[in-house]
Amino acid sequence: MRSSRKALNMIKYLILMLTFMCVVIEIIQIVVGAVLHRLFATYTVFIDNDFVRATHFLIAVGIVLVFLSIFGFAGIIFENVIMIFLYAGMFGLMVILEIILASAAFSMYTRVDSMLTRRMSIVIQQFFSDSFMRASFNHMQNEMNCCGIQSYADWANFHPERDLPNSCCRRVDDGCMPHERGCHAPMSDFIGSRTHMIATGTVIIIVFQVICIVTAIIMGARLSKYKQQLRAAGMSPGPVTAPEPIMTEKPKY
Repeated sequence: MRSSRKALNMIKYLILMLTFMCVVIEIIQIVVGAVLHRLFATYTVFIDNDFVRATHFLIAVGIVLVFLSIFGFAGIIFENVIMIFLYAGMFGLMVILEIILASAAFSMYTRVDSMLTRRMSIVIQQFFSDSFMRASFNHMQNEMNCCGIQSYADWANFHPERDLPNSCCRRVDDGCMPHERGCHAPMSDFIGSRTHMIATGTVIIIVFQVICIVTAIIMGARLSKYKQQLRAAGMSPGPVTAPEPIMTEKPKY
């Protein structure tokens, strides 16, 4: 009986540590999702809605998992078998959702180049007719130190009668000296690296969460068996067994 309790305590402390680490990881996931959402929102005209929704999903799943981890933490501390199995089951459902998110992120990563080519062409066509498109393209060219889509020659193709916008110019002292590189390559690196971060980061989190689920199931099964043994022996199945008395008689002086 004592060996069973000792083994159960080892599993208990292990899963408490893993659950605490899981809470920390989920908080990091929420922060990363918020930062990526802010970055994607800056270039919203150049990316599809799926990319922004992925950050929303990342934040929402992180918030749910934080509360779920706290629920599991309480179940483990109080050694409640039902709470532990509910924790493992609900965690499993959230892992399935995160697998879907990771798959979607990898899919989005493969179409970043084609998406940017399509969206940039639309924005540059409407540059002089739409103030929002103009502000977005100017912001991108200033931040990325670039000009046009593939090169500054794109402005002559889309707007042959217009001069280059000032955001294209490295110097404007003696006429506009445009940036040599286009905006497609730096934007592809910018969006692609962050989309890949969502995909790979989610996979790493999933692996860690599967470990938490497995240890929770093991603890639930061991705890259930241990409580059955206590009931069979006529003892209380509480979370902490009473220690043996050190002395059976009151000392006499």
